[in-house]
Amino acid sequence: MRPVLLKIGSLSIGSYGVMVAIAFLVATYVYYQRAKKENISSKIIIEFSLILLISGLIGARLFHTLQHIKSNGFIFWNGGLVYYGGFVSASIAGFIYLRSKELPIPKMMDIITPSLAIGEAIGRIGCFLAGCCFGKPTDSILCVTYPEKSLTYTLLKGQCSYPTQVFTSIILFLVFIILIIISKWTIFSGQLFLIYAIIHSIQRFFIDFFRLYSPEEYIGSLATSQLISLIIGFSALFTMIIILFRRHRYIK
Repeated sequence: MRPVLLKIGSLSIGSYGVMVAIAFLVATYVYYQRAKKENISSKIIIEFSLILLISGLIGARLFHTLQHIKSNGFIFWNGGLVYYGGFVSASIAGFIYLRSKELPIPKMMDIITPSLAIGEAIGRIGCFLAGCCFGKPTDSILCVTYPEKSLTYTLLKGQCSYPTQVFTSIILFLVFIILIIISKWTIFSGQLFLIYAIIHSIQRFFIDFFRLYSPEEYIGSLATSQLISLIIGFSALFTMIIILFRRHRYIK
């Protein structure tokens, strides 16, 4: 854990912000390389990337604010980020942008899908360095202990906890590699995005059993992110089954 990477006088450069910036640059580079092969203009690539980034950050912060509104009130400018809030808002903004440019939405989503995986994989390293999104206390060999003077150490009362950020990062790095490989063999436009939505939902649902949440982040026995992952995962699976069924019936 290293919340502050560098101090220059009174200026502190946070690890989380640096990793988010690196994640955006790497994700954009991957997207740029894939989009260029499909003859997408540089202008579209840059605009689409920035729209997804800005709308994603706004949605992630808004969802976090609403999730903690009972305890913190509506304080939008100060707080954390929730992945699925960003995912939903970026998806909506991206859809609107692509429609306005009359671009093929399923194809464009397939092009950018590997970037989503590598971007979050790098971003989760920032979570680990910053000491957020940590796991439940455990005496497992896989646990980590945060520095004594850190807020995370205080919240966990010095207990060792699951490094859920690292688990997610490793899984998504592997998913990124898998997506790059299978992207050459997809059957229909949009399939790569649907596959990613399903895989991401599965990993998030199970990882969250090891992650520590506050009581207000639960609905019943499941965390809100787990419920959202179920909705997104089953929706993506249902959509893919319908498309494959229609294609099979058409071919027959």
